[in-house]
Amino acid sequence: MTNTFHDQKQPLRRRLPRLRLKTTAGILATFMGVSYAMGTYAAHAPRDVGVGASSCASTIEMLGDAHFDRIVTAWSSGFISGSNTDVTGETSGQRDIAAVSEASILRHVRAYCAANPSKTLSSAVEVLFIGLPAQH
Repeated sequence: MTNTFHDQKQPLRRRLPRLRLKTTAGILATFMGVSYAMGTYAAHAPRDVGVGASSCASTIEMLGDAHFDRIVTAWSSGFISGSNTDVTGETSGQRDIAAVSEASILRHVRAYCAANPSKTLSSAVEVLFIGLPAQH
């Protein structure tokens, strides 16, 4: 005997409207929570990242190691080059960075950090950059 339409079991009613509302509310709550967390982090995020965020005290301890010295000079060179770049193309605020060498960076960082152990490596390099003569 064949099943007819009336003999078949009726499908369960789905509660989609309530499910959609709960799902939407959950997604919205999650989005708001993530947005709040990101905003809070951005407001308190460290200004510097990588080795530039290292304290001068820890930098002084590591200076002298050839590998760490290369890291410091590479990071510092990038910081100086990036600081010397003006997105508008104007050269009025640029510094003459031709005299900056690996040795001069390490000398400055060592002297600055010895005098300011609670500061960061990036503050040492920023002072070095600001002290460079203006480019003509």
